Amino acid sequence: MIYTAIDTFYLTDEQLKNSPSSKDGIDEATETTLRIYGCDLIQECGILLKLPQAVMATGQVLLHRFYCKKSFVRFNVKRVAASCVWLASKLEESPRKARQVLIVFHRMECRRENLPIEHLDTFSKKYVDLKGDLIRTERHLLKEM
Repeated sequence: MIYTAIDTFYLTDEQLKNSPSSKDGIDEATETTLRIYGCDLIQECGILLKLPQAVMATGQVLLHRFYCKKSFVRFNVKRVAASCVWLASKLEESPRKARQVLIVFHRMECRRENLPIEHLDTFSKKYVDLKGDLIRTERHLLKEM
């Protein structure tokens, strides 16, 4: 069977109520909190990267659509938010380099967790791992859309 974008665009009430996260034991309030947190991360990163609001809105839609198909248990909301910003910037024709997105998200994470802000060296193992995770998560996003 061939699926078109119209076939998978709309979600039924059943799909919204029985999300993969709820099947993994996450209650509705926690899921809503995680969705809001992901959207806040996307918004803050977009502002710091000086992206148009359309990019941030697209990233937030991508995040919500992704978590209608996948669980918060399996996919870290911070990593998915970073991938949503990166993908949305490309979709809305305001592309940013993966390096820029990763550096901003790393700095945001340090500030939110009251850690000392350290420079993310682009030649470090941590950076290489984060970049690989960003690309892998972007592939998951594209596959689910």
